[in-house]
Amino acid sequence: MSQSREGHMLWPYALFSLTLGFGWFILAPLVPYLIGRFHTSLTLVLLLISLYGYAMIAGALPAGYWVAKSGPRPALQTAIVLTVIGLGVRALSTNFSLALAGQIIAAVAYPFLIAPIGSVLRLGQVRQLKLGTGMVIGMLFLGMAIGSFAGPSMAPSTDLWLAVGVNAVSGIWLWTQLPATSALNPRALGATRLIVSWWWVIGFVVASMSVMLGSVSTSALIHLRVENAAALGGLLSGLTFLGSALGAIVFGWVGENPSSFRQLPRLLGVLTLIFLVLSGLLLTGTLSASTAGLDSSFLLFGLFSNGWYALALESSAEKARSRTNAGIATAGFSMASNIGVAVIPVLVGPLVIAAPGLWIGVVAVLALAAALVPFLVKSSAQSGEAKISA
Repeated sequence: MSQSREGHMLWPYALFSLTLGFGWFILAPLVPYLIGRFHTSLTLVLLLISLYGYAMIAGALPAGYWVAKSGPRPALQTAIVLTVIGLGVRALSTNFSLALAGQIIAAVAYPFLIAPIGSVLRLGQVRQLKLGTGMVIGMLFLGMAIGSFAGPSMAPSTDLWLAVGVNAVSGIWLWTQLPATSALNPRALGATRLIVSWWWVIGFVVASMSVMLGSVSTSALIHLRVENAAALGGLLSGLTFLGSALGAIVFGWVGENPSSFRQLPRLLGVLTLIFLVLSGLLLTGTLSASTAGLDSSFLLFGLFSNGWYALALESSAEKARSRTNAGIATAGFSMASNIGVAVIPVLVGPLVIAAPGLWIGVVAVLALAAALVPFLVKSSAQSGEAKISA
């Protein structure tokens, strides 16, 4: 397959990832509007935003096995249809139940698009796999950042319908490129196999820490009596998304250089540990919580951590040693990441106010455990993994 065809597959895939992130996180600045529109509680509106994480936990592995058996075309077509329908139902909804139904439909699209990325890129004949992984993950986070920043500048109904429109356009473009993968669909496979890798620890920690920082920042700043705490907390979340987008794309590109790749995950792990702990020290008041310090710390944490996340995601795919099982491996990585998102912020997050010293300690231990992975896992495909046949 030509380099031109590779570009035809990667760019629409990455663009649809961007519009999906945009469509989902444009809800973040609309929370007060949705509470009033649906006459419901903050907790239930926040549930609308968090549904994608639960969908990833439940649907990641089935999506990975589906791509392993049938190739990327049907899974991506399903993601396109579910996204447009779900966001359309959400935009039309006049009550919370209908909005919830739309969000559930759209949430199911997430695992079909992102979870089997290892196989989608390989079966789509994308050659620069680290760059491709970084591009798709980075564009997802860039879409989240754009949605968070752009939402307040438009009318809420415009936000909701714009999400439908951009996903429909990018979905049509991706759909038109999918026939090129039909000839690559596996016809007669042996046993598909899930490889559980130590790289999953990085996904678990980075994803859970990113979400926890964003979810506790406003409350922690209010507790410290920081001026304009609510606005600053929202800005910090947006900066983390922006840094995450840039980090995945830039370090995915840097990681394509074989001479730099061996040391790059180690360096990014150490830098992630440093800026995560620094962000924690600022949020707890251990260090003076200046606006400039918080902005730069959250931005750089997003930059280094998601660059690290993208490289670890591709490393987990490489462990599978086949194009079809690579998607199952990345699906497992995504599942582990979202289990972290579901568990850690809820259990550890409240400690930032109740027991800040303990909170910093737990954050540091989890980050250190993840940072050790690139130093301990060898390049051998047999190292740091367990095999589960299915």
